[in-house]
Amino acid sequence: MATIPFTLAALATSAVPGLVVFGVREHEGDESFASAVIASEDAELLVRVPRTQAAEVQQSAELLGLAALTEGPRSRLPFAVPETLGMTRAGDTRAVVSTMLPGSHFEAEDLSHDAHLLQPIAEVLGAVHDLPTSVAQHGGLPIRSAQDLRLLTTRLIDKAEATRLLPETVLRRWRLTVETAEIWDFTPTVVHGSLDAEHLLVEDERITGVLGWSELSVGDPAGDLAWLLAAGSEVLDAVLARYAQHRNTGSLSHLRVRAALYHELEVARWLLHGVESHDQAVIDDAVAMLDRMVGTSGPLGAAFFAAQHHTPLDESEVSALLEETPEVVDHLSDTAAYEALDEDRMFGVDTDFIEPLDERGEQRGDREAAEQHGVADREDGDDRSEHVTESISEQLTEPISEHLTEPISEQLTEPIDADELPEPPSR
Repeated sequence: MATIPFTLAALATSAVPGLVVFGVREHEGDESFASAVIASEDAELLVRVPRTQAAEVQQSAELLGLAALTEGPRSRLPFAVPETLGMTRAGDTRAVVSTMLPGSHFEAEDLSHDAHLLQPIAEVLGAVHDLPTSVAQHGGLPIRSAQDLRLLTTRLIDKAEATRLLPETVLRRWRLTVETAEIWDFTPTVVHGSLDAEHLLVEDERITGVLGWSELSVGDPAGDLAWLLAAGSEVLDAVLARYAQHRNTGSLSHLRVRAALYHELEVARWLLHGVESHDQAVIDDAVAMLDRMVGTSGPLGAAFFAAQHHTPLDESEVSALLEETPEVVDHLSDTAAYEALDEDRMFGVDTDFIEPLDERGEQRGDREAAEQHGVADREDGDDRSEHVTESISEQLTEPISEHLTEPISEQLTEPIDADELPEPPSR
């Protein structure tokens, strides 16, 4: 295994013409990638080779997302985004070289309602959601309406129910949320799509970089807020108050409800991942989490009740909430990277491995209604995977060519021996 960083360094010099490597070290990151940090003359670079097919698909999508973030959109963001410098063949897959962003990680659970970091988080969210939708349109990325997102959420609940492992009380509140039309009356925005603490880089209590752009699209901004509930409802509300000062959010209460729903549905995704991979340990873990959700309304129930019985927060209420926020008395410490609950957060997440139950056919969204919104004849994951495969080369040619002195096709090395790359992690 000691030769892996040096093999990756050699691939990096092939991917980026003129690159001079002064040093290389192992990179501790996603185990589905073989990766190393390369020290060049003026910066550190990251080279990654996917170890699995799923990782390769994820990498392709991230390349599309980064390519869509051209110079114009990047100039509007108050943080750095990785820049793709080149790629080359590595066995049956490819090695991709990108800029290495500085910064440390933190755990979502470490956040408190008065943490200094809440303001930068709100600013990051506002900046991403304020990007023009043309970023996704020109980049060939998914664009979904509010109705599309409601139907996809209903479909996920249907698949989870088909496992026969959902507690009735949990299923009931999920369905009540998706069946309440006013909660889904919102304007989709550009979204990061997989935002969580793991993808945020922090320096001096500022967010200096954002990683993981494989699910960049036009979608529900509430999805980018859901991870904050790992720290508690108070943290989500504190971020929402700051977020509302930067942009017109519509109904904050409805945004909060959808964020809480997405947070709970992460357990459904974890359950489906276990069922699809036939991993009983994952299934048991998900069932235990679902059981703990019985008998308590949780963040979703509380948010839904507030939305049903109270009017949305206006500007004066938001200002009052901010004034009530106490001063910070301690500093957020750097910790290990937050481990995401859903290990399958990529666009293969919506695969239909379980047929919907016949007796629920009337509730699963009429096929005709779904077709009107362009989602009935495809699963979200399958469609995006195929889309990535068809458009990756076209979307990446222009951004990457700015850093290359010759076409990518002329830089490809001969396939390296498979023995030089690490074995895929055991399941």
